[in-house]
Amino acid sequence: MEMSGVFIGRCCLGLSKMKRISLLLTLCLMLSSAFAGDVNATPAKLSVNKFMVKNFVKSLIIPGWGQWSNGHKGRAIVYITAEIGEIVGYQLRHNQGMDLESEFKIFADEHWSFEAWDAVSDDETACNDRYTRTHVMSTYIDLDGILQPVRDQHFYENISKYREFVCGWDDVDLMWEEIGKNYTPNKLKYIGMRTDSNDRYREARTFGTLILINHLISAFDAALGTNVTQFESTNYSGKFYINPLDANNSIGLEVKF
Repeated sequence: MEMSGVFIGRCCLGLSKMKRISLLLTLCLMLSSAFAGDVNATPAKLSVNKFMVKNFVKSLIIPGWGQWSNGHKGRAIVYITAEIGEIVGYQLRHNQGMDLESEFKIFADEHWSFEAWDAVSDDETACNDRYTRTHVMSTYIDLDGILQPVRDQHFYENISKYREFVCGWDDVDLMWEEIGKNYTPNKLKYIGMRTDSNDRYREARTFGTLILINHLISAFDAALGTNVTQFESTNYSGKFYINPLDANNSIGLEVKF
């Protein structure tokens, strides 16, 4: 019910006399605890202005844009400078990784031979049949009718990792074993070249992650830095009473908000 701009809600319970007394005492204790503080000290509701959303989107697209709109030009310069540095770092590391990848692939094509590796039966490799094959080497027939390996990512990874592919290296006669693995000088050099390339790619991914983080932090900072927030509080008050005119002598609860 609305009375003089105030909404009033009531709830009545029909109870026996002893139950009413017990419930009244319990509710009085609860009420005294609930309203012991200032009724004005109630949780506030946050009203988000449209400019907060605009600045959030601006800095999500270009870090620092929302800060510049807020008048925080110093912070905007920090975010955009970080963005430029991270983009440059990503591009530099990625290009280095690509260059090193091209180098190790050329090196492998020059020093690892599919014909030497596939010199014996389908079940065993060369090198005096010492290593049983456990990984499939994908192949195809070229225009000259010659069986060739598919030189994809798995190819260039497998020839550096697994024992059974050592026979394809052109310096296999210099092979040695170490902690369950076999190496040749060229294979060891190739492993180092792939490691360098993968490290550059890994560093590029790190810069990519930092770019994403910079966008998110800048967006939230721009939104929270927008000086258009408004707070409004809602006051609550209440009381318990016994209606002496009620034939059931019931307990009532009234809350105004």
